[in-house]
Amino acid sequence: MKRPSGREIDNRLKEAKEAVKKNQVAFANFNKIYGELENLGIEDTSEIWNLILKLLNEIEIRHYAGQYPPKSNTEPFGTGSDLWAFHWHSKTLEKEMYLKFSIKDSFFYYVSLHESKFPREGGEK
Repeated sequence: MKRPSGREIDNRLKEAKEAVKKNQVAFANFNKIYGELENLGIEDTSEIWNLILKLLNEIEIRHYAGQYPPKSNTEPFGTGSDLWAFHWHSKTLEKEMYLKFSIKDSFFYYVSLHESKFPREGGEK
């Protein structure tokens, strides 16, 4: 069976939302986020978690843009956990977005969040 299944993707999205709601969050590699946060207009890193929760609520299984099977997180934090990547049109930010994260020991690890460099197939919104 091809991994991840729709059910597995859905479960990771639910885990991600729950972790962010509980403030069980961390940056997988703090050094890589400065430019992304600046491009999003975020000055205080604590502001990112409310935005991520809003964005997670927009994402559906069909927005999965990761590999089959998921790659492993090799960043300093969350190492060894699967990477979950999503590409969708964000109603909150009014643009195509790309989010990558991992979940390990009930913690959400932010890996990447930025405007997508590529249009989604079909241009669906």
